[in-house]
Amino acid sequence: MTWVQIQHAAHATWDDHQKVAALIGEEKPDGLIFRAVGEVDGRWKAVSVWETKDAFERFAEERIRPAVEQAFGDEMAAGPPPTEWFEAKHVIGC
Repeated sequence: MTWVQIQHAAHATWDDHQKVAALIGEEKPDGLIFRAVGEVDGRWKAVSVWETKDAFERFAEERIRPAVEQAFGDEMAAGPPPTEWFEAKHVIGC
């Protein structure tokens, strides 16, 4: 199954996203098909397509959470951004 993830940062700014992204690096995680991130009203928004939800969870545990902790420590007490998931029933171009 292919899964689409949409994240809307409620508190984190674009600069916050860039700090974490720099720590994570550019190596594509296993299971990621596509990711696009942009800035909307000073906050970041992302759309990602994953082979499985488990692939994202592994990436979050192994790379995102350590990078967030390194960048912000206890400052990011708000936790992960609000996230929507849905199973893609029709995919073109990936």
